[in-house]
Amino acid sequence: MATSYRKIAFDAYPNICAYCGFGIIGILQVAHLSHNRKDDSPENLVILCPTCHKMYDGNLISKDALIVLRDTPRKIDWSVMMKDAGVKAANKRKHRAAGRKAAITRLKNLQAKAIK
Repeated sequence: MATSYRKIAFDAYPNICAYCGFGIIGILQVAHLSHNRKDDSPENLVILCPTCHKMYDGNLISKDALIVLRDTPRKIDWSVMMKDAGVKAANKRKHRAAGRKAAITRLKNLQAKAIK
């Protein structure tokens, strides 16, 4: 029995959409770049989500772009999102401390009124 083109693609490439990065394996599809379903060589296959697969079949995504994206390892750079993380965390701690202090002060004032 021949190996399915889906298994060949998932063994050869990362299990995410080569174009958008979507990664639910059960939903991902495998496209034949040459549109020849008899050619199951890894070079002719690309993993895509259903939306990107339809866009490729409709000539909205170029074959060359998919090959480059498929063959280029993805690297996530969190530094852009984390650049202000330390400042934000410090501000959050400062605001929480101020809130706790205000709550304690209100409680003391209420207790003082109740005693009088």
